Formats: sequence, structure tokens, C-alpha cells
Amino acid sequence: MLTQHEAADVDGRVRTATTMALAGLVALAAVSLQGGFHLPDAPAGWAGLAMLTFLYGTGFTIMFTVLPKLGVVGNSAIMNVEPVFALVLAWLVLGQAVAAVQVAGGLIVVGAVMFLGMRRR
Repeated sequence: MLTQHEAADVDGRVRTATTMALAGLVALAAVSLQGGFHLPDAPAGWAGLAMLTFLYGTGFTIMFTVLPKLGVVGNSAIMNVEPVFALVLAWLVLGQAVAAVQVAGGLIVVGAVMFLGMRRR
């Protein structure tokens, strides 16, 4: 939301590089607080890691191929609602329990995207 509405005048390459650098720093901080990186030690873990890499890579490749055709409005909605779809798929496919705080977070994400999409400039 901030990238689209508040940093729209910044070159897209600089905006993307800055966003990815900040996300990488946050991820590295989180990993270091958890005790560092750990590779799987079972065949099922390696299979899961391979499938995660394949499916996520394929999904993002398709998404970034289609995004230029959707324009800015469609781009914003897809990029911000992706975590909500991941939560729903985890519930449907994996049978994971969904806590009330997760539902509230999903509603906040969807509400923010709708609010920003409907506001007048």
C-alpha cells in the first residue's frame, strides 16, 4: 500500500531494490533470533522444500508475467491479498486451524486494499 500510494514517484527499480533489501534484513534478523538457518534432516522435509521452491517459483513467475496486463489497480489487490489466500489455502488443503487473530489480520488487509482502491485522489 505504501509503495503504490506514497512512493509512486520513486523509480520502480529503486523502490523494488529498497523493499527487497528491507525485507531481507527483517528475514535475517528473524532467522538469527531463531538460532540460525537449519536444513531439513528427513526426506519429507527435502521433498517439501523442493515443492515449495517449485510451486512458489512457478506462482510468482506466472504472477509477474500477468501483472503488467492488469495495471496498477489489479497489481495492488493481488500483491496485498496474497497472504489471505495463503491462509485460506492452508486451512482448505492442509487442515490448519485458523485463529481469530488471523481472521482479523486478513480482514485488515482486505479492508485496507479496498479503502485505498476506493479513495479519491
